[in-house]
Amino acid sequence: MRDLLVLPVLVGSFLALGSAVANMGPIGSQIAHNGNGHGAPACIACHGEQLEGDAVLKTPALAGLPAEFILSRLAHYSGPQGHNAMMRQVATALGSDERQAVAAYLASLTAIGGPPH
Repeated sequence: MRDLLVLPVLVGSFLALGSAVANMGPIGSQIAHNGNGHGAPACIACHGEQLEGDAVLKTPALAGLPAEFILSRLAHYSGPQGHNAMMRQVATALGSDERQAVAAYLASLTAIGGPPH
């Protein structure tokens, strides 16, 4: 009987988690295309309209990169070892949830290719 009472709680928890993950997509897309409104500019401003990278600016493609990689790079740029001023601004202006959302969004995109890293 006790197991039957736990089941609705577990199902509810999974549904809430799924909803939270699903909501990251729109937030990540919003930030990637428009910035976050408090210091982080749009990713597309430097990385291309399709996040395919920009040969002139020498920025890498972001579309399709693993979320873990994006998160590690944002952590790098926000730390003392990150020497790219623009990426430092972006990384320090994004909150943890925003970083997660952007990373999830970028990972969900189809890799297009672009300039080498």
